[in-house]
Amino acid sequence: MAGAVVCGGALAAYNYKIRPWHQRWGATDEELTASLPGDEVKPDADMQVTHAVTIDAPPETVWKWLVQLGQGRGGFYSYDWVENMFGLEIYNTAELKSEWQTLKVGDFVRGAQDDWFGGRFKGKAGWFVVLMDEARALVLRDEIEHGSWSFILKPLAENKTRLIIRARGGKPANLGMKIFNYGFFEIAHFVMERKMLLTLKRRAEEFYAGHTVEAELGLSAEKIAV
Repeated sequence: MAGAVVCGGALAAYNYKIRPWHQRWGATDEELTASLPGDEVKPDADMQVTHAVTIDAPPETVWKWLVQLGQGRGGFYSYDWVENMFGLEIYNTAELKSEWQTLKVGDFVRGAQDDWFGGRFKGKAGWFVVLMDEARALVLRDEIEHGSWSFILKPLAENKTRLIIRARGGKPANLGMKIFNYGFFEIAHFVMERKMLLTLKRRAEEFYAGHTVEAELGLSAEKIAV
């Protein structure tokens, strides 16, 4: 009886406190309820998760890192060692590459290599780009349930950016999937996406700060030369 009470209390605490917190980590009340680009991809979505972070760099800088997303590209800026435990061959980059800056509508952003799992998920283990608004919005659509994964960049004062990530999809179809989603996938998604947000923040801030310093040093050098 005591064990059942403890388990019930833990489940209630997770369901009413922890789960609502991680499903909206970093997001304000306004961001949580706002209509964002990409919502139209899955208008009848039963499930929605919104995460956000403030980055001390302009949207144009954040975009350079964001647009490199993908397996075989810049990775997903999360725990690649976890992703590679599942054989996904994802390696996160710490640099900007010109060949990864050319993402466009219709492109397929892979979540795994084509031969992963014997090639069973070729063309499905990933997302199609359905909206590209440079330095403002990148919207992806997955090929399993056609849910959306949206990255929204909002400029703030003093060269700051609000990066909002929203995922929308349908409820699991059966009890087994519900248990998997509730007990594992939602938590894993939060842990990995939080790491993505924090890594994008660090990469963009370090890049922007470095280039600002370089510009200032170049200006100082010009003045000295004059």
